[in-house]
Amino acid sequence: MSTALTRRRLVELASVMSAGAAAGTLAGCANKAPAASAGSLLDQIRSAGVVRVGTRVDNPPHSSFDGQGRWRGFDNDIAAAIAERWSVRPEMVKVDELTRISFLQNGKIDLAIASISKTRKRGEQVDFSDTYFFSVQTFLVRKGQIKSYADLVGKRVGASRGSSSIGNWKAWLVRHGHTGEPEIEQFGDKHAALAAVKQGAIAGWTEDYEVLASYAGDEATLTVLNEPEGTGVKLDGIAMRKNDSALRNSVNLALQDIAASGEYDKIYDRWFGPSSTAPVPRQGRIEVWPNG
Repeated sequence: MSTALTRRRLVELASVMSAGAAAGTLAGCANKAPAASAGSLLDQIRSAGVVRVGTRVDNPPHSSFDGQGRWRGFDNDIAAAIAERWSVRPEMVKVDELTRISFLQNGKIDLAIASISKTRKRGEQVDFSDTYFFSVQTFLVRKGQIKSYADLVGKRVGASRGSSSIGNWKAWLVRHGHTGEPEIEQFGDKHAALAAVKQGAIAGWTEDYEVLASYAGDEATLTVLNEPEGTGVKLDGIAMRKNDSALRNSVNLALQDIAASGEYDKIYDRWFGPSSTAPVPRQGRIEVWPNG
């Protein structure tokens, strides 16, 4: 067990013991105020010297493994930049579309920086930082067969399991007067979704624009539909446990510092700039508060 993790465990045990002692002192005193909370997770992160960050390995250019099994991607660079400002070491933890939230809830990770689109439903489970990445969602289709979203109406399409792109497609259909439940196959493996499009098993795969562009790569038979505003917006936030304002504020201030210093621009251009594999014009900016 690493020294950092040992310190983290000691901090967690101390919090539990302290809470237990407080509970014992208050036993039988129902009319007195409840014990104070154990404090912010930020204190434990700083004491341990490590922040555990959940991210994905199948979601380029946001996050993936390279040929040597090393983490790479936009989200990984953002995680490293936040950790640097906190003077701690980032420990990357593999998550998927399901565990990126459940791992936060059961304490296996401290932050989820995993291309998580902010939605009201997800906001009931976790807290989010300010938006740090802006994009849209659309479809990957076979060239010459599908030319617009209208061509997909009534056809079987695919989506990544649990993705907000499912809700965006349903909402697009309703806005354009199409009733009835669409046929959507959910994939737990993005490579399987890509193969299904290529093989004609589904008419299109809906996902984040930049992810589809990355997966399409040099696939000569595929194209990404690029309609204005897409099927819906994608507003990525860093997820964390509920009701920890100190942690949330520190994450937001770190993002502001990254933006104000110009580091965010460099990270963005590395993964989404004109010379990247998935160019995405900037569609929003991190809010930066003035000093004073």
